[in-house]
Amino acid sequence: MILLQNFPENPFRIFYIFFLFILVQILISCSPENEVPIKEPPPPPAVTIPFPEAMYVQNGCASCHGREGNGRGTRSSLLSNSRVPNFQDKSTYIYGSSKEAIAKTIQNGIPGTYMKAYSHMRKKEIDAVANYIQKMQK
Repeated sequence: MILLQNFPENPFRIFYIFFLFILVQILISCSPENEVPIKEPPPPPAVTIPFPEAMYVQNGCASCHGREGNGRGTRSSLLSNSRVPNFQDKSTYIYGSSKEAIAKTIQNGIPGTYMKAYSHMRKKEIDAVANYIQKMQK
């Protein structure tokens, strides 16, 4: 009541006391003790993609040949004047459907087509992609 001792007697004294009471109530209600912690949703589960499939997608094979290797990738419509091989059909391979032939095609590309050489890839990566493509064959 120290604040009220120096305050003159007048009709605003009740308003002043009421104002202080409300202010104290607001400050008490804003304390972190009363806050309910917000629960964050758990992180999504980790997804593990096998190395061969990861190399196939990461190097853009799926954009032309499709995720399933059916020749219907997101970019295949842009290549309408070119034949995009369907890995599920062995007759569509130009240089052969063996793992070695596929690896050589990935390494060197196919001249005169949209299949560029992937000479930046390591042998382990090329072999993984070739193995993945060969597993798509029916």
